[in-house]
Amino acid sequence: MCVSLLHSAHGQVSAVSLQSPRLSTSSTTSVLSPIHLQATAEDVATVTGFVVYVDDQNVYRNFSPSVDAWITLPAGPHTLYVKAWDVHSNASTPAYQVNVTGFAPPSPPVHAHRLLNIDNGQWTVDNNPGVGGQCNDGSLGPFPSNLDPNTKNSPARDDKGQHFVLTSGCSYDDSLYYRKYGSRSATFASYTNFLWDFWFYIPTTTKPGSVQAMEFDLFQTVALGDGVHEFMFGSQCNFITNQWQLWLPQGASLAWVDTGVSPCRFSTGEWHHATYFLQRAMPSGYQEIPSIFNASTDKNTSLRYGTLTIDGETAYLGGVAWSTIPNPPWSPVLGVQHQLDSAVAGAVIEQYTDRESLTSW
Repeated sequence: MCVSLLHSAHGQVSAVSLQSPRLSTSSTTSVLSPIHLQATAEDVATVTGFVVYVDDQNVYRNFSPSVDAWITLPAGPHTLYVKAWDVHSNASTPAYQVNVTGFAPPSPPVHAHRLLNIDNGQWTVDNNPGVGGQCNDGSLGPFPSNLDPNTKNSPARDDKGQHFVLTSGCSYDDSLYYRKYGSRSATFASYTNFLWDFWFYIPTTTKPGSVQAMEFDLFQTVALGDGVHEFMFGSQCNFITNQWQLWLPQGASLAWVDTGVSPCRFSTGEWHHATYFLQRAMPSGYQEIPSIFNASTDKNTSLRYGTLTIDGETAYLGGVAWSTIPNPPWSPVLGVQHQLDSAVAGAVIEQYTDRESLTSW
């Protein structure tokens, strides 16, 4: 009689490799943040996911056979390693030493969704009292090519853009200007990385002493397991204190919190270039990317501020805030907005925008 013994062959993660960034096991590597991290693993079975650890804390997790992520870290030395799993085992890279010596906005992947020429479309002026302020008197002005600014010298050179005007009827006059994109598909809901880029100009007729703040916000609404979450990435230059501020938790509510990034009173009579990198993340601040996005698998219920670049100088923002759940009847939605706030009555505050885009992935 012949007896056959059957042995179950189990896969095993044999190696995890970093393709980006190129790091050394014997010395500290200087890197820019956010770090573009790409990794793969060798396995005879299917790799089911990765976790990226920085200073022994989870900063990214996915449920995919490879990693392609942007990891935003503050300046200074860090220890980084990546671990991969299959259904039976796990393995990790060596612990690498990195030193964040500077910051630069990321380069979006080719598959990213791009909203281009946002400034050329139809914008809405919101003068409702809910915007804030003691009164609301905003309007849209023309984008002329023969006045201040000479828009033939604007970045897009297409004689098209937006011109926001606030003629303050009271000391604290606030008005909001926004462009919103709706979609019946679930595509917008799967975006967790946002690169918002635009040029803006403040004419010489706008006096810095008449401005209380200039606000720049990106917003997203997503239907998650417990309702529709609204993510409001709020930021502003407070002209009074000359400080960048973010809409962050302060006690049990959200409020304007100083970032320590100063000065921010923009010079008049010239174009400025702004680029934000923002992420939707877990409450702990790191991203968890499911294999398939839907309302029950998406756990990225908070928003994280990454970096801000003004005229080529990039600063780390940091800070994690919770989303709100207003349960509006619409979702998913993606959009951007600018807001002008006055510090005195009877002032005319203007801002021109051009070449505005939003890239999401």
